[in-house]
Amino acid sequence: MNEARLEVGALTMCIEGGAGVESVMGMPGMALFASDNEPTMTLLLDAAILPPPSCRVLHRFDVADGYAECRFAVDAEGVYYYNFGSKGFLRIDPRVPNQAQCTTIEDRDVLRFAVWLAYSMMAAGHGRAPIHSSVVVHRDRAVLCLGESGTGKSTHTRLWLNNIPQCHLLNDDSPIIAITPNGVEVYGSPWSGKTHCYRQEHYPVAAFLRLEQRPQNSIVRLPTIQAFGAVQPSLPPAMAHDERTLDVQVAIASRIVATTPVFRMGCLPDAEAAWMSHDTIFQHDDD
Repeated sequence: MNEARLEVGALTMCIEGGAGVESVMGMPGMALFASDNEPTMTLLLDAAILPPPSCRVLHRFDVADGYAECRFAVDAEGVYYYNFGSKGFLRIDPRVPNQAQCTTIEDRDVLRFAVWLAYSMMAAGHGRAPIHSSVVVHRDRAVLCLGESGTGKSTHTRLWLNNIPQCHLLNDDSPIIAITPNGVEVYGSPWSGKTHCYRQEHYPVAAFLRLEQRPQNSIVRLPTIQAFGAVQPSLPPAMAHDERTLDVQVAIASRIVATTPVFRMGCLPDAEAAWMSHDTIFQHDDD
C-alpha cells in the first residue's frame, strides 16, 4: 500500500491507498506540503466500499468547473457521502471523525476536490476550515478578501501587490483558517484555484474584507451580527446543509468575528481602493 502525508493548517493528513496516492502527490502544490509528522487524520484512497441503497440528499453542487455534479448525502446511520456520480464517491463517518474513505477516482480534478473535501470535514473538528478567499500578507499579518466568485477578490489582492510595499500573496482560493488560543491564523494550502500560489506559511489575521463592486470606494467595519453574515458564506457551503456540520461551522465563524475585525468594502479595481483598505486596516502600523 502506498502512503504519503500532507501537513496543511498544522494538521497532518495521511493518505493511504494504491495509485491514487501517487496521483494526488503529483498534483500542483502537493509536494510542498509533504510531511513526515505523525498523522492527525487519515484518508483511505481506492477503498472498495459501496454506498447504501438509500441516502437523503442534503445538497447538490457543481465541481471541477461545472462538468461534474456532487451530491452531499447522509444515510440512515448518519454517515456522509459525497457522490460524484460515475466518477466515484467519498465516505465520512462522524463516529470515526479522523478517517475518510474514497473510492478510486481517475479524474484528477475530481480527485483533487475529493481530497479537499476530506480534509475540510476532518479538520473542522480541530478548529480548522478552508475559506474561499484571496489572501495578501503585509508585514507578517494577513488580510483575507472575501466575496462571491467574480467579485474581484484576486483583483484587489493584486492591487495590493502592485501598489503597497512589503506584500506577498499567500493563497488565491482556499487558505486554511485556524482557531488558536492566540486568535485567528491563516495557513497556505495546496488548493489555490487557477493561481498556482502554494506557500507553506502561516500568519495572524489582521482583518477580513468582504468585497462588493461599487461605483466608488468605501469601507466600513461591520458589527458582530453583520460580520458573521459576511464570513460564514465563505466557509465550505456543503457543511451548511446538515445540522451537525453546521454547528461546527457556526462555532468557527463565531470565533472569527469575536476576535478579528471584519470590513465591508465597496470598491473599484484601482489603486485607491487598495490604499483605502490598507490604511483602514493598518492605520496605526505605519506611523
